[in-house]
Amino acid sequence: MNALCSSLVALVLVFASPVGAVTTQLGPNVYQVTGNVDFMLENAGVSDYLFTWTDSNGTFEQVADPTLVLVLGQNYTFARISGSHPFVITDATLPVEGTDGSFFRDTFDGGVIDAATLEPIADFTADPAPTTDAITWSPGTIGDFFYTCRVISHPGMTGSIRVTANPVSSVSRSFGAVKALFGD
Repeated sequence: MNALCSSLVALVLVFASPVGAVTTQLGPNVYQVTGNVDFMLENAGVSDYLFTWTDSNGTFEQVADPTLVLVLGQNYTFARISGSHPFVITDATLPVEGTDGSFFRDTFDGGVIDAATLEPIADFTADPAPTTDAITWSPGTIGDFFYTCRVISHPGMTGSIRVTANPVSSVSRSFGAVKALFGD
């Protein structure tokens, strides 16, 4: 009976919802963040945004231009904590090229950046310190988005945000944990 109880407790823990956000690194510069995270944004000159955040897996410090995989309906805050470089979140119409960790904006036209910025623009712009301006976003649409610096001459300060319906890794971890409990 004791082994059966232990197995049932383990099974419940596998399928229990996480208490806090969890970050899983899915690739060299790709991070899935399950929600309720405050991203603190600094910059490395005019080339990169540096993201720092803390969740139940610990603290991720100064990750340069990560691709973020976020979960639909969860809460995320983006706050600029160093000077210069207003941070904006845009839809997929922003002309961007590159790959994870090495995206660059393909335009120097402020009107194009503004047209792609999610609306209302003021809600999707985090101005730099010393302001306390931040973006608080609970994505309501699955899809691809970008973040970029609103300064037109800083195209390298750009990255990707993918919004998914469910965390990518939770299904595979749960299935693996259940399989381990009951054998092959």
